Amino acid sequence: MNNSMIRIVDIPEEMLLAIFKKLNNIDILYSLVGVNQKLDKVACDIGFTRTIDLTMSSSDEAEYSGTNTILDRFCMHILPRIYQNIEYLIIQGCYSQRVLHASIYPNLRKLTLINLELKMASHIFNGKSPFIQIFKRQISDLVVTINNKIANKPKKKLAIGVYFNIFGLIENLKYLDFNVNNIYPFPRPLLSGLSSTTCCLPKIAYLRIKMHNFNDCRWLLDGRLSQLHTCIVDVDYIRKSSMIINNTNTPLKLKSFSLYVRHPTVEFDNQVVPLLRRMVHTETLTLSLFVVRRTSFLDGTYLADSVINHMSRLHTFIFDIVTRGTMTNAEIQPSADDIRRTFVQIGIHVDCYMEYNSHGIGRCHVYSLPFTMTHIHIITYNFPGGMFINVRVLRIIDFVHSFDQAFFARISHAFPLLSHLSLTITAELKEKPSRQLKSVEETRSIVEYSRLTELTFFDAHIDYVEQFLSGLCTHLPCLSKLFVEYEHLNIVTENFTRNATRMNCAKLKYITFDPEIEMVHSKDFSLYFPSL
Repeated sequence: MNNSMIRIVDIPEEMLLAIFKKLNNIDILYSLVGVNQKLDKVACDIGFTRTIDLTMSSSDEAEYSGTNTILDRFCMHILPRIYQNIEYLIIQGCYSQRVLHASIYPNLRKLTLINLELKMASHIFNGKSPFIQIFKRQISDLVVTINNKIANKPKKKLAIGVYFNIFGLIENLKYLDFNVNNIYPFPRPLLSGLSSTTCCLPKIAYLRIKMHNFNDCRWLLDGRLSQLHTCIVDVDYIRKSSMIINNTNTPLKLKSFSLYVRHPTVEFDNQVVPLLRRMVHTETLTLSLFVVRRTSFLDGTYLADSVINHMSRLHTFIFDIVTRGTMTNAEIQPSADDIRRTFVQIGIHVDCYMEYNSHGIGRCHVYSLPFTMTHIHIITYNFPGGMFINVRVLRIIDFVHSFDQAFFARISHAFPLLSHLSLTITAELKEKPSRQLKSVEETRSIVEYSRLTELTFFDAHIDYVEQFLSGLCTHLPCLSKLFVEYEHLNIVTENFTRNATRMNCAKLKYITFDPEIEMVHSKDFSLYFPSL
């Protein structure tokens, strides 16, 4: 060790700094500050300490203790040494107060708070907090993710306060990425209480925000954000509204606009199209929509006439659109090829699939290629496959068809980085999953989801629980979360004793039963799920 130290301290400072920059600066600072004068000086160099990422997190007790030791050393000894150098802080939400109070950070311009508790967010983002008093004119870039599910009125009130204060109190923001996990149906738009004279991010250029109500999006884009060039909005609902928005005819200066809508809407033509037509300067448009109760499918011809032809500078159009509950007026029902041709005619490469029920009511799912989004709308039996390299979350819902091993092999190939999969398939399998391998060929037919960590069976037939949990059919090397009916799990694992399902269950850390039940785990249950 002494010989190694001698060699390290003999290296010129410039070379040491170049080496350190290729390593994790948190590890270097924790290990070298205070150990040796020269190494201490290099480790604390401004070129090495402008960005500090303190996002250590662990659910393991031993690792948590180690994380606290690291955090203690940073807050008490390291941050007070380098505070003037720090321009960007990235902090795990649970450590935010300690880190922000460890020093004054006169040059801090960028701040990221990850998995922040809502209550903590309400303490940080209020008019009387030290954070607002110190940083309200200093912070230019802010990223906040709030991990609570806002499912009751008290939390809703806190959430509204956080929205108001971020928009109304932080004066010099140019970049805001704000995501909150809300499931509570807010009775009114979150931001409707802010007047047009309120500060409201006058310098904002980049905005990515999660909202409940499309009216908030319309309110934000009434012309008050004059410097905004990129806007990414994720909303739960677009509903019929009588809300009066000013300046709805004013052209917008946006260069890039993305709209992701989680739930079905009937208001695409009435609310979304008028907003898009104002974006005469927009060059990149991204839409993820689920539109219902139209007399025709959203195809290339309609989108060109209603949207694209009003955007003379548009050069990139990315979309994932489902039109459902559509009873067409045409005598001949449009096919997937018919829909594709309407996009080919306007120079857009797409894929599409569709289905009709016995009443002639159809569902059309069309998406641009290559597919670059991280989410895709619910897919069904007729999904044609392809390559969706960025998609991490997938839901499959079908109440009519029986699926087979070949379909799930196609899904594994199409979504190689899939981490979350939810299945709602009610029809039993035509061919029951194999209970015993009989040949080498059957071994080769095992489907692998190499990155899948979370698997949900919601109103799914027990055959699919067997299909996915049996190692004879599927290999799930990373599965850690499972949502399933207790009875199904008990049957498939043969009362938690079956070897064929043991491997896919061995790494499970969380199991949620549907419906939730109170139970005392048997010895076999505890042995079968050693990581719970």
